[in-house]
Amino acid sequence: MNRIKAVLQKCWQYEIVHAAVYSALLNMLVECFNRRSLIGLVMIFTNPVLFLYNTLIILVTMSVVLLFHRKVFVYCTVSVVWILLAVTNFVVLCSRKTPFTAMDIYLIEDAIKVIPVYLNVFQMILIVLAVAAGIAGLVWLWIKGPKQQEKIHYIRTTVKIGLLLLCCMGVTHFLLLTGTISSYFGNLANAYKQYGFAYCFTCSVVDRGISKSDEYTPEYVNSLKEDIEEIEVENSEKSPNIIFLQLESFFDPNLVKGISFSENPLPYFEQLVAEYPSGYLSVPCFGAGTANTEFEVQTGMNMDDFGPGEYPYKTVLQSKVCESMAYDLKEKGYATHALHDNDGTFYDRYKVFSHLGYEDFTSIEYMDNIEMTPMGWAKDKILTGEIGKILDSTDGSDYIYTISVQGHGDYPAEYPEGFVPEITVTGFFDTAKEKAFTYYVNQIHEMDNFLRELTAMLESRDEETVLVMYGDHLPGFSFTDEVLENGDIYQTQYVVWSNFSLSSEKENLESYQLAAHVQQMLGMSEGYLTKFHQKRKDTPDYLKDLKILEYDILYGNCDLYGGENPFQATNLIMGQNDITITNAYNYKDYVCVEGSNFNDYSVVYINDKAYPTEIINSHLLRVEKAQVTAGNIVSVVQQGDDKIELSRVYLQVGESENK
Repeated sequence: MNRIKAVLQKCWQYEIVHAAVYSALLNMLVECFNRRSLIGLVMIFTNPVLFLYNTLIILVTMSVVLLFHRKVFVYCTVSVVWILLAVTNFVVLCSRKTPFTAMDIYLIEDAIKVIPVYLNVFQMILIVLAVAAGIAGLVWLWIKGPKQQEKIHYIRTTVKIGLLLLCCMGVTHFLLLTGTISSYFGNLANAYKQYGFAYCFTCSVVDRGISKSDEYTPEYVNSLKEDIEEIEVENSEKSPNIIFLQLESFFDPNLVKGISFSENPLPYFEQLVAEYPSGYLSVPCFGAGTANTEFEVQTGMNMDDFGPGEYPYKTVLQSKVCESMAYDLKEKGYATHALHDNDGTFYDRYKVFSHLGYEDFTSIEYMDNIEMTPMGWAKDKILTGEIGKILDSTDGSDYIYTISVQGHGDYPAEYPEGFVPEITVTGFFDTAKEKAFTYYVNQIHEMDNFLRELTAMLESRDEETVLVMYGDHLPGFSFTDEVLENGDIYQTQYVVWSNFSLSSEKENLESYQLAAHVQQMLGMSEGYLTKFHQKRKDTPDYLKDLKILEYDILYGNCDLYGGENPFQATNLIMGQNDITITNAYNYKDYVCVEGSNFNDYSVVYINDKAYPTEIINSHLLRVEKAQVTAGNIVSVVQQGDDKIELSRVYLQVGESENK
């Protein structure tokens, strides 16, 4: 016993042992947050290999303490970073059911926009105070904390840290080879629980984009190209309007087991599913991640091939132009439009849509007379008129990609003031969330009414039209496969309505197959990935070859296109109606700006300074306590709450025309 004690005392003399013990304790805390209960401690006994491996990852970050004299400060700083990540993951899991990844840091601007929906003022104040206290504590430690006096051998210490990192990398490769861990996360939430937070979050930091296959060569890509070019599709003379409608958090609540409603929430959608081509749609996300379902549907690419939790809108599509349904249909003479009743800056759509082939994009900043839900989201019925407006704007065929927002969370635990549910719910499996689910059900019931109005409007037009409707993901409740009739929380439904005859086939699809499926129904086969899905969907190497093509298009040599990407970013026009300024003048202590198509999102700038703006009507804006003089530049900017400029028109005072 004394010998063991002596060995332990000797080991404790080494700082790396201190770091290892602290890392293990920190990992216990992190896993409790990751599993949202003390059950995280069970990992030590149920899966000691993974517990030690996650501890090793934390130890690599903790080992930087060896390079500093202020060791207590460094220990606390590294610990605070890991705890902050773990707490953030805990909060994120409570609201959206998808774990926190490094990509969420890229989305911080978008997250700030929706924080008031998920957190009340008191909670936000507590968070700010906690962060401030943490920073103050670290500053105090830096100033007053103990400082080790022993000399640090920086080269020797750096080598030790490097060896520890190499050891961690070696263990990672060994565990991957033995199947103890995986680099593929089909279900991100399950992966975090199965493999541990430290490993999964680290993967989201270092694993980005699509990995290069060993089989990727110009010869292999050309062989795929030759194969898919041989596809035989019965080319149709039809060029109907094609409208994709992605419905926010939309699914049939009748699929929840043991639940009952005072009336059917989705009578019209269920009628459409029964009468038109339809099926289940497997989507890449649950509870959140709208942009990734969008990406799959528009491009035909599989999100499973990207890094864990990655959003291509925030990474590769910031700079790359990508083959898409819009580019494909432009080849057939279609005008291409995007439409969304939420901020145009969310997920950087106002940048990304030009890289996906759209000619114009109408976001909420260009809409009038918007009715909002009690939680502050636009009601989708506004989209009926906006779609009609887009169809009226051209003489030829239109492709419209539409993203709705009404079903968006968070869903209130208590009914908002003035909200009286038209439909009541009983038997929901999570009794604490029954009111929240009732609120959600009533929102999607209104979305069902919107679908009825939209199809009626399209039916009344003398234009052949196809409307593809589907949910982007399930809402953010604690669903499991077991509580759903279809047994899959990653499935929504799709239906293809048309005002002319189409086959009424039923087929379950992946979301990256949907656009190719619709084209095939219409006798079309535009675009290489469309051809690939139509011909190779049921072949053994389908997913492997799809990944090779994706890599070639986004990261490789574009051998599919002869070595050069043929697509050019569009000059994306915001909104359907031109905003103009015809006059700006002083009236008492106001500045009045006259023009056309102003709305609540129009902000007056005078010589590049923004002023609080009051809208009188669509032709007149008013600014208090300001004056203009000849030569001043007056502009009207369309911007949302984030103050990001989407478009601007100018007028020089004293001149009558726009500059």
